[in-house]
Amino acid sequence: MSDITLVSDLSIEFQKMKAKELREYSAAQYQTIESLKRENDVLREKAHHLEQMLSKKSAPIALPISDEEIICIEQINILKSKSNNRELSLDEVKRLDLLIKNLRLIREQSTQVIDTVDYSSMKEDDLVAALITTTETS
Repeated sequence: MSDITLVSDLSIEFQKMKAKELREYSAAQYQTIESLKRENDVLREKAHHLEQMLSKKSAPIALPISDEEIICIEQINILKSKSNNRELSLDEVKRLDLLIKNLRLIREQSTQVIDTVDYSSMKEDDLVAALITTTETS
C-alpha cells in the first residue's frame, strides 16, 4: 500500500515507539491538524465572502472612460452595424483592426496573440517543466 497506513500497522509502530517518541509524534500530528483547521476556517471565510459578493445585485462600478475610448467604441459599433447589412470592405476591415488595437491599448490590455494551452490534461511533471522553462526565459 502506498500512502495509506493500516490501523494494525500503526498499532505495531506505536508498540515499538518509546513514550517520548510517541508524545513527539502526537504533538506533531496535533500541530498539523490545528494548522489545517485554521487554513480550512480561512478558506471557508473567503468562500462565504465571495458568495456574498456574487449574490449582491449591485450595479457594476462605473470606471471613467476617456474620450478616445468612447470614440473607438462608437466607430466599432458603426462598423458592426454596417457588417450586419453587407460585407465590409478591405479599408473598413483595416480600420476595424486599428480601432480594436487602439481600444485594447487604451484599456491597457495586451494586443499580442498568446498561444493558449489546455493545462488541465497535462501531467504534473510536464507542468513543472513548463513553469521552470518559463521562469528561466524571463
